[in-house]
Amino acid sequence: MRTLVLSAAMAASLPALAQAPGAWYLDLHRVAPTLEGNYTGMQDGKPVNFDIVKDLALAKDGAKVGVGLEYQGPRFGLELAVESQDYLGSNLITRDVTISGQTWNAQATVATSVKVTNYTGNWTIRFMRTPGFWIGVDLGVRGTALDLKATGTSYLTGLTSQASFKSGLPMPQLGPSVGYYGLEGRLVLRGYYHYLGYKGATYRNAGADARFFPLPWLGVRVFTASESWKVPTDSISKDLAIELDRTGTGFGLVLKF
Repeated sequence: MRTLVLSAAMAASLPALAQAPGAWYLDLHRVAPTLEGNYTGMQDGKPVNFDIVKDLALAKDGAKVGVGLEYQGPRFGLELAVESQDYLGSNLITRDVTISGQTWNAQATVATSVKVTNYTGNWTIRFMRTPGFWIGVDLGVRGTALDLKATGTSYLTGLTSQASFKSGLPMPQLGPSVGYYGLEGRLVLRGYYHYLGYKGATYRNAGADARFFPLPWLGVRVFTASESWKVPTDSISKDLAIELDRTGTGFGLVLKF
């Protein structure tokens, strides 16, 4: 459903921007970032207490092909993108772990699968421009949806039980960005740093993107990004503390038109 909404938003933006000078980019990309962090407290009235790596031993399993649509012009830029990744883990836990009210005691075996889906909508306003270079500010939103399913087997009884957990982290994107456009459009570079602090909670998203076009209409892309959420109890969420870190490098093919 969210993918359909994003696709509709992409299509709706075309008529408004089609007459503006600049370039459009349609890319297919793949990125599989590391995933670390923990959840502690209460969600939907159910206790939660687990660490993604230390307890669940989650590791990268695969990544779907993502899609992005961009307009980059002399005064502004628009970016819309969606991608998803899969993580798997199986671990003999060394402490009590609770997921959505289901607790497994130490020495239980817990097998876990997680799907993470990311949505990006970003608007860049360029207020300083020189030949080839620009400096601007990003205004947008980036959503991260985490869907976790776990199956645990008790060490003492051998009984198996299941639990699921979902978390949505839509975050505003605000911060500076810089870019370079050279070699007659064959080289396109961009870097950005987004930060948000509110009631003790902090969010950071920093990244860089490089594109090279051996053909005027076809290019390759490499990009890297690092995101970090730190949400203590009684800040954004009254009962749930969240720490989450994602870092990864991706690659893609880009059509320019």
